[in-house]
Amino acid sequence: MTRRITFIIISLVLIGLLAYSYHYFSSLKNFKNNQAIKAVPTDASVIIQVKKPDRISDIILNRISYNEALLEFDWFNSFSNHLKAFEGDSLIVDKSILSFLKSKPITISLHPLGKEKVKSLFAYSISNKAQQNIFVNYLEENPDGWAVNQRKYNASNIYSIKPTGVKTELFVSFYRGLLIISPASLLVENALRQLRSDFTLMSDKTFSKLFKTVGSNSDANLFVNFNNIGQALSKVFTKNHKKKLSFFSKVASWGEFDLNLNDTHILINGFLYTDENQTKMNALFDGIDAGYTKINQIIPDNASFVQTISYDDKDKMRRNLKNYLKQEGTYEAIQSNYNKLGFKNSLESTEEQVFDIIDKEFSYVINNSSENENNDNSYLILNTKSKSKTISLLNSLSDSETKPVTFYQLDQQTQYPIYKSTAAKVFPLLLNTYCPELPKDYFTFVDNYMIFSNSVKKLSDLIYANILHKTLDDSKYHRQFTNMFSYKENMFVYCDISKIKSLLPESGNLELFNPSRTQQESLNQFYGFGIQLATAANDLIYVNACIHYLPTRESEPETVWQSGLDSTIIGKPALVVNHYTKEKEILVQDKSNMLYLISNSGRVLWKKKLEAQIMGEVTQIDYFRNNKFQYLFNTVNRIYLLDRNGNNVEKYPIDLAYKATNPIAVFDYDNNRNYRIFVACSNRNTYVFDKSGNRITGWKAKATEGKVSQPIQHIRVQGKDYIAFADDKRNYILNRKGENRVTIKSDFIRNENSLFYLLTENNIPFLLTTDTNGNLQKINLNTGDCITTKLLNSNEGHHFMAWDFSNNKGMEFILVTKENVYAFKANSKKLFEVEIDGNLLPTADGYHFSGNNKKIGVFDQENNKIYLINSNGSVYKNFPLRGKSRFSIGFLNKESTKFNLIVGGENNYLYNYKVE
Repeated sequence: MTRRITFIIISLVLIGLLAYSYHYFSSLKNFKNNQAIKAVPTDASVIIQVKKPDRISDIILNRISYNEALLEFDWFNSFSNHLKAFEGDSLIVDKSILSFLKSKPITISLHPLGKEKVKSLFAYSISNKAQQNIFVNYLEENPDGWAVNQRKYNASNIYSIKPTGVKTELFVSFYRGLLIISPASLLVENALRQLRSDFTLMSDKTFSKLFKTVGSNSDANLFVNFNNIGQALSKVFTKNHKKKLSFFSKVASWGEFDLNLNDTHILINGFLYTDENQTKMNALFDGIDAGYTKINQIIPDNASFVQTISYDDKDKMRRNLKNYLKQEGTYEAIQSNYNKLGFKNSLESTEEQVFDIIDKEFSYVINNSSENENNDNSYLILNTKSKSKTISLLNSLSDSETKPVTFYQLDQQTQYPIYKSTAAKVFPLLLNTYCPELPKDYFTFVDNYMIFSNSVKKLSDLIYANILHKTLDDSKYHRQFTNMFSYKENMFVYCDISKIKSLLPESGNLELFNPSRTQQESLNQFYGFGIQLATAANDLIYVNACIHYLPTRESEPETVWQSGLDSTIIGKPALVVNHYTKEKEILVQDKSNMLYLISNSGRVLWKKKLEAQIMGEVTQIDYFRNNKFQYLFNTVNRIYLLDRNGNNVEKYPIDLAYKATNPIAVFDYDNNRNYRIFVACSNRNTYVFDKSGNRITGWKAKATEGKVSQPIQHIRVQGKDYIAFADDKRNYILNRKGENRVTIKSDFIRNENSLFYLLTENNIPFLLTTDTNGNLQKINLNTGDCITTKLLNSNEGHHFMAWDFSNNKGMEFILVTKENVYAFKANSKKLFEVEIDGNLLPTADGYHFSGNNKKIGVFDQENNKIYLINSNGSVYKNFPLRGKSRFSIGFLNKESTKFNLIVGGENNYLYNYKVE
């Protein structure tokens, strides 16, 4: 009996152990075939998969440079706060659940819901039953004290939860190893119903094929359903813009993109795929390889939107377009519009001629610079094989000859015809499929590029931008941006993010479309968004995209014009007289030693390569005594004389036997144009030449003791001529023959950046300068006596200038050091001191605007800023301005009422500012 009882007990224990083991091990059984993507309802517009949420959270919060800029926007600020709360472990008490949510891959989808809403759904794959039970127990036990309710939907439980301190109610459910969460109960129900029917996105052949292209090393994967993304976006756009969103349905069926977040970039690459039963954009490029594009050399650099099409086979391009239009059912409309133009040839014949004349690239461009501009702000730009052949084609299509209706005339030498032709409208008509709403009213040519616009002014603006080399191809920032893409493409789309407000005015209530001042400043830190498309195998289109954060990008200075040169400007731009128009032009040199003559409208008239940098400034002389001027200057090796066309005059350039150590000085003693040219050379001798370049043998000056670096000066006072200069050892005051005229009794070493200035007191002539210790030296030209007065009382390098600056009928002394501008009265009392936070070039230039209006100009070479300083020591209004050189101020045009300030600028440009 006892044995039987013992057996029964043991049997019951074993059965209990087996039952427990079965239950325990069943809970550890892994779920199979529970991909989170299967829980996404098939009407999703956008799907995002994140493999490592904790890593993405760390990148967004801590590793990207553009985090601070994005925080100006409420949506990102809110998103960032949610991430911080999640990271801070304050939202959920259970550490295992928190760890799961942070580390497990998540799939997020967006769905249009109702008329005005877009709602999200979150899906996780759960490893096993035990893990699922942890979630279920957590919800049912509710340790955080949330508002939790439970209801049945079919055979599944749906929990409604409202975490403490969170306004949004969430709905949660589980199905065969899938955790489903959404703020919309309807989406959870849709997901459960879909899972039960076993028809998911993976059942869609198009999506399933695209899903296989997912990159494994990306931070996130993005799927876009182009058939209904327009519906989702319509929730944030105004009624007027909603119609345009139908464009997305023509792009592809689905797109898959791999996202990587870098410090200064968001990089996106992936594929577009189209269902074989649908006609989409890939049909336009079927069998067409990507092409090279050069069209950026025509597009203005202030473009806010650019769409460029390039291809390698014109015949395939034409056939693809025709087939696409027929499949879309719009070819008849094209035929009808073509017939209304009244052309001689058939549409098919004209199509062949048009695609034959286009040289495999064209662009649609918008360059509205402000939201207040009208709609005439777009261009259609075609690269044609020949301007003349294009005009001939237009003439052959119509009975009327293609003639200009007006001209863009920059100056007497620069004229561009602008046309208006019915025949030309065939180009926008046939290309409208690629780029909708193309302009068609007027057109012009820049080289062989044909440009359409609905505005004559816009065409003029584009021509002028090309004359000034203000194109995307000339833009340093755009070149950096396009370097992140392949050099071949079928389509490239560029959008300047900072101009999104003007590009999409009154398009919606999103902050992006209506940014505040600080938000706009944040947008200005992003250069652009670019998308590159190229055909790939298996009817796929490869996509490469980038959002570029460029906080160092500076806004364009407000200039009259900017003229692009080959390299950075050096020296001071010279304002020279055009002897024909009596107006001013600009002579300037760049770092490659290229010399330019630039018109007062900014057009480069000519350029000439020199062997070295110009020393000092350029002097205009009347060599032939016929009131026509030439440009005289020297390099270290030669003396040049150029006519206004950049040609050498007579036997110039003159080769110097020894290297020049200073800029030449040009004197016309008797104002009879019998010029004398003075130069000092490395053999410590000074030489004088006549205007023809012949040495003046009557110059008897002895060799100097040291190196002469500043120009030799001619001073005439009380009927006497003084030739004055200095080396790094002593000073020299000679007569016109080179003989000593004044012996300085207490000689000194003149400061390297100081010249001599004449001062007459009590009918006694003096020369003023400063020495290497910052002292004022006053030389009596009658006796040679020298009076020393302390000014800086320092051996700090400086520039000295003596000038009647404050119009007090006396001389003031201006000294410029690396960080300060000083002004002293004639009695050496300090007038003012201006401190500049930078590194000033030790040079000051004086500008006389009117009778009592004088100012000093200085250049901060560390920060690339220029300053105008008033006679009271204040900085003139609107200064400092951006500039990278010394500057010149004057009237460029005879009609000008405001002064022009000419200075070297960023990115190899010459700036022309207006100064009131």
